[in-house]
Amino acid sequence: MSLSQGRSYLAIPGPSVMPDQVLRAMQRAAPNIYAGELMEMMPGIITDLKTIAGTQFHCAPYIGNGHMVWDVALANVLAEGDHALCLATGRFGLLWADMADGLGIHVDIHDYGRRDPIDLDRL
Repeated sequence: MSLSQGRSYLAIPGPSVMPDQVLRAMQRAAPNIYAGELMEMMPGIITDLKTIAGTQFHCAPYIGNGHMVWDVALANVLAEGDHALCLATGRFGLLWADMADGLGIHVDIHDYGRRDPIDLDRL
């Protein structure tokens, strides 16, 4: 996509380009979540999510930022009292471990710093 087709703005990690069409859509009033076009779209969205996930089982759409996705991923894979290994090579890994700890997951952190490769012998 050409950088001329939108406005640059800071979105960490970024910068990202926000197309004018998206900016205009953001100016609309929020849809009614109980009736109307959003409700009419949901069956197709759920079917598409199942196709993308490669499942015939239930799918649930989540709306939130990247940290919410971390929380959902951890909560759907691990439970309070479980153990997890974090191979941290920077702030991202340490923040992930901190969130897991906040969910009651016992985290063993191997912090390799920002420049050190993961030591497979230590692992």
